[in-house]
Amino acid sequence: MSALDLRQIKYAYRRNLALGGVSLSVQPGEVVAITGASGCGKTTLLHCAAGILQPQSGTVSVGGQDLSLLSEKDRSKYRRSLIGVVLQFGQLVPDLSLADNVALPLLLDGHERNAARAAALEWLDKVGVADEADAVPAELSAGQTQRAAAARALVTGPAVVLADEPTGSLDSRAGQELLDVLLKATRDRGAALVMVTHDNVLAAVADREIRLRDGVIQHEVTLS
Repeated sequence: MSALDLRQIKYAYRRNLALGGVSLSVQPGEVVAITGASGCGKTTLLHCAAGILQPQSGTVSVGGQDLSLLSEKDRSKYRRSLIGVVLQFGQLVPDLSLADNVALPLLLDGHERNAARAAALEWLDKVGVADEADAVPAELSAGQTQRAAAARALVTGPAVVLADEPTGSLDSRAGQELLDVLLKATRDRGAALVMVTHDNVLAAVADREIRLRDGVIQHEVTLS
């Protein structure tokens, strides 16, 4: 069974077609890079895969579950437990500390507060910002908040991790360190990792590269 399965996904912003019928299956343990020029539909595809956007046609299935068949409440719960999302600019809750941001998905799923905070601190340490656990996002750099966003995506042990330019706010060394964390965290659990990126270094570590152009797949290359 595929970890993530997209079938003929179409999405338009009013009259502007962003995705023109994209199909993609990602297997457990597979790393896929989505590449292409700005405006080609990469982020829209990622948001559809995460259930953040509802495609106008086509299906998105995670672990065999068609997300469109779930209620909005159940879809949010399913996404929270099985899908980890690293958005391009972190998008942490501004009034919460880094530790509370990372613990939030666990708390929403009913985990005990002390256990959720302990797990959050462990992941903040793995991504290299444990010393800023009690800071709020506005007090930190874009790179630090991006690391915390990665920790928040990984803390639940998701089956699928979706990352939009996960190292875009980091220098090359910090970016490589965060990439190593993402790869290890997903491969150790056999989770799927899908990364939207302009970075050739990120694309090169993937098992497959999917290049989009004008909302459709231009070509697909197996890299390993």
